[in-house]
Amino acid sequence: MPASNHLLLRLIRETGWTYEALARRLNARALAAGLTTGYDRTSVAHWLRGSTPRDPVPGLLCEILAGRLERPVGPADIGMDRAAVDHTGHDPAPGLHDRAAELLATVPGLHPHRRPRTADEPHRVPEQRDRGDGGYDGGGREGHCHDGDATAPGQVPALSHTALRRAAESFFTGQVDALGGDATAPVLLAYLQSTFRTVLTTRGEGSLSAMEIGHAARTVLLLARSYADQCSFAEARRTLSRAASLAELAGEPSTQAIALRMLGQDALEQGHPAVALSYVRRALEVAPRAPVAVQAYVAAQAAQVHAALGHRTEALAWLDRADWLQGIAANDADPFHTYRPAALHFKRAVVFGLLGDHPSAHAALDASLAARPAQQERAIMLTHVERARLYRLSGHEREADAELRCAEALNRGVHSPRASREIELLGPGARPR
Repeated sequence: MPASNHLLLRLIRETGWTYEALARRLNARALAAGLTTGYDRTSVAHWLRGSTPRDPVPGLLCEILAGRLERPVGPADIGMDRAAVDHTGHDPAPGLHDRAAELLATVPGLHPHRRPRTADEPHRVPEQRDRGDGGYDGGGREGHCHDGDATAPGQVPALSHTALRRAAESFFTGQVDALGGDATAPVLLAYLQSTFRTVLTTRGEGSLSAMEIGHAARTVLLLARSYADQCSFAEARRTLSRAASLAELAGEPSTQAIALRMLGQDALEQGHPAVALSYVRRALEVAPRAPVAVQAYVAAQAAQVHAALGHRTEALAWLDRADWLQGIAANDADPFHTYRPAALHFKRAVVFGLLGDHPSAHAALDASLAARPAQQERAIMLTHVERARLYRLSGHEREADAELRCAEALNRGVHSPRASREIELLGPGARPR
C-alpha cells in the first residue's frame, strides 16, 4: 500500500535509515524516557499509511529525526500534529489532558516509577546570607486577598490557586537565578511530583486546565535550567523540549518562545550554530504573541546566533532590536514576561565578544554587574567567568586569574557545577573556548 504520510517518508529517506533502524532508535529513546515500547519496521510502515502512535511517541520521533538532521523537527513536519492549540486561555480540548500527562511522565527524572537521579544523595542547601528586603514578596498584591479584607497581624493571606502558582513560579525563578542546579533540581522535581501526582500516576482520569498545563510548562522549564547548571545537557535538552510542547498545549507563547530560545542556546553551546538559528527562527515566529520583553529576549539570542555565524551586520541589528524592545516593554511582575536589563547587558557582552570588540564587551559586563540585584549570586558569578574568558582571549592572564578567583569565592555559596566546570576550563594555561 502506498504511503499517505509523505512528510514522514521524506524525512526518513533524508536520514538514510531503514524503517528497522528508526524503530530501534525510537525504542531506545522511549526506554530512556521511562517507557517500554516494541516498535519495528511494521510499526513504521503503519505510520506511513496514516496511523499515529500514542503521545508522546510523535515527540520522541521528532527528537530523533532532529538529532539526525541537525535541525528542529516538529509534529507538523512528520504529519502527526493531531490537536489544534487554543491560545485564548480556555481549558484544553478533550485529549490534551492525556497529551500533557504523557509529556510530564517523560520529563527526565519525573517518571512516576523512578526516583530523581539525585534522590539517593543527601540534599544540601547552600548557605545563604541575609538577603535584606530584596526577595520576592507575593503578599499584598492587588487581587491576592479574598473579599478585600485586611489580613490580621500574624496571619498569611489566603491566595487563589492562580496566585499560588504564580508565587511558586516567582520563588523558583529566584532560586534558579541565585543557586546552582544541585540545590534547585531536587526541589523542583519534588514539587512537580507532588503537584502533578495524580496526573503522573493515574492514566485517563482527571482533567488539567490550560492554566495548570501552563504552570507545568513553566516549572519544567526551570527544571531544565537546573539540569543545564548540573552539566546534564542531554537531560536539559529533553526537558526543554517537553516544556516547549506543554507550553504549546496550554497556549503559553511566552514559555514556548523562551524554551525554543533556550534550545537554540544549547545548540550553540554544543557547536551547532545552524541548528541554533533554526530554533531561534521558530522562537521568533512564536514571540509576537508574547509580551514585548519576551520578544526582546528572543531578539538578543538571534543577535548571539548571528554573531556566532560571523554575521556582524545581522548580529548588531538584532542587538539594536532587542534594546528597542526592552525600552518599550511594560513593567510586569511575572518572571516569564520580563527581561532584566542586566541580562541584556550580559548578552550584549557575549555578542561583542564573539565579534571581537572586547572593549565594548567589558563595558557591557560592567553595566550588567551594576544592574544585578545582590541576591542573583549565580548570575553575578557567571559574569565574572565571562570577563575571565575575555581576558584570556586578549592575553591578560593576571586579570583573568583575578576574575576566576572572584568567581570561585562566589561559587562556594552557590554550588554551581557548571560554573565549576567553566572555571576549571579557564584555569591557568587553559585556552578559552
